[in-house]
Amino acid sequence: MSDHDRTDAASTSAATLVRGHATYYTISDAEFFLGTVMLLNSLRLTGNEGKLVVLDAGLDRGQRALLEGHADVVEVPKKIAGTPVSMKPYPYLVGASGTVVLIDSDIVVTGRLDEALDLARDGQMVAAPAWTTAARNRWFAEWEPTLKLRAPLRREEWFHNGFVVLDVGCWPSLLERWWELNELVPAEQAFLDDQPFNAPDADSLNALLMSEIPRSALALLPEGDEAFGGHVSIEDVESLRCTLNGRPTRLLHYPDSPKPWQRRGWVRAGATAYARIMRRLLFEPDVPLRLDPGDVPVWLRPRLRGEVALRARAAANSTIGWLSRRLSETRRDRLRDWRRKAVGRR
Repeated sequence: MSDHDRTDAASTSAATLVRGHATYYTISDAEFFLGTVMLLNSLRLTGNEGKLVVLDAGLDRGQRALLEGHADVVEVPKKIAGTPVSMKPYPYLVGASGTVVLIDSDIVVTGRLDEALDLARDGQMVAAPAWTTAARNRWFAEWEPTLKLRAPLRREEWFHNGFVVLDVGCWPSLLERWWELNELVPAEQAFLDDQPFNAPDADSLNALLMSEIPRSALALLPEGDEAFGGHVSIEDVESLRCTLNGRPTRLLHYPDSPKPWQRRGWVRAGATAYARIMRRLLFEPDVPLRLDPGDVPVWLRPRLRGEVALRARAAANSTIGWLSRRLSETRRDRLRDWRRKAVGRR
């Protein structure tokens, strides 16, 4: 290879590296701290470089100090203080530029995200499709008058907003407009079944994409790129490689409450299998931010004590699942709503 060819190759490699970078924005508090650590470590283990910005919505002092060694931790702007269901578009208040990835702190990244970043830089907004047909058909005429939309509401496919990628240069006002809609969302409807704003910031973003923004601007990830953490097959813990129906995943999402890392998280279906991923991301020596086992519930800790505790909870989990499947759908919904109120929503 000539010197000229080497120079061209080096330039191409450097351009690819720079093009592959993005800024990742998430929100965390004391209950979400372990999830945020897993998000951070999973990004790095899968080669997704770029700064992580964490909005501090209630971290304790020790948690914040640990994160500040690996991420930019920012205060809640006064404009959005007290409105936790509406904080997701906050990057526009902290000077976001370039390619922005809004990602929930209950997501583990299991693969490279280059394709999504490239789509965003080409002018599209990227998100993940909903997992169920019922969710994809979610639509309420009330969105238009309640949110005071500037264009008629179209009936189109509803999508998740736990992972949203956009380029601020292509969409300079989108985050601000999304925030304006969030201010109009009836907060009392949050996370209650059969309400028009059951998923507050997701419903407002979907309404925006179903009215004021052409649908052609949206690129949905292939089905299965984002998966519910309890549904996947863990192929290789070390590399975080997981599959869903034989297809590699890129994002493992654990929505709803309690989270699998919380004290009551073992009651979640699939949480016990997911513990293998959590242990890898919290305690292995190659992760950027390694925690003390004493900082997590006993059933998540490595070694024999944690494994014994996990197996006991797995047996209880199976019993709960068996009983739940014998309830009517209405009673299951009521039980889920009660659980959300009892253990906290988000």
